[in-house]
Amino acid sequence: MTELWNGNLHYGLWRDENDTSSFAEAAEEMTNEMIRRLAPAPGARILDVGCGNGAPAQQLARACPVEVVGISVSERQVARANERARAAGLADRLSFEQIDAMNLPYPAASFDGAWALESMLHMPDKVQVLSEVARVVKPGGHMIIADMVYKTPEDRTVDVSSRFSTIYASLTPLEEYEGVIERAGLVCLNIRDVTKETFPTNEAFAAGLRSRAEQFIEILGTEGYELLIGNQEKIARMPELGYVLITAQRL
Repeated sequence: MTELWNGNLHYGLWRDENDTSSFAEAAEEMTNEMIRRLAPAPGARILDVGCGNGAPAQQLARACPVEVVGISVSERQVARANERARAAGLADRLSFEQIDAMNLPYPAASFDGAWALESMLHMPDKVQVLSEVARVVKPGGHMIIADMVYKTPEDRTVDVSSRFSTIYASLTPLEEYEGVIERAGLVCLNIRDVTKETFPTNEAFAAGLRSRAEQFIEILGTEGYELLIGNQEKIARMPELGYVLITAQRL
């Protein structure tokens, strides 16, 4: 998986129906949008909540003269992210630690801002995580979130309840997200529904899997590979799944 698109396996952002960007370009644009929303000052210290393999943090560090601390509960992800940072010559400003976002060890007001790029959907308690972020971010600092959400389908006659899977059990309904943010002690400045702008991601991801079918079948077996492809194609046809970009602030 990590070889696909250099391991940059989060949703892409296509600006409109005329945007012909590749998936790799759209994934970079998603991170660029996060950077624009964060708008960090030179020398700022940023917390990357759920850093994955560190690709978005690298993009941020290249775009802005900031320090980034990434966290993940995965020892393997942290090791890979630190290895990539060293290889890129960015280890002086990028570091990654194995830490649970539900219980951050950092002092209060020790970061200038934070973001969570597609990691909140894995958190069992969003309010707890965001409360911890609110504690460690300085007053005035921004928290930027890119996350999948549940939406009410336009066709309300469709019964979608049976399709809710354990994979998406922690998704928040779109209309409830602002309340989650406020209960954590943050102020919600903007929620933008970008479901349409991110929709091509699922087909692009499935196409990438097909392009390396033999490799994935060797790892997963034929049954496992077909299950993975099938699930990805089903996701693209689930009207109850949406995607949002959120800007919140610590007052």
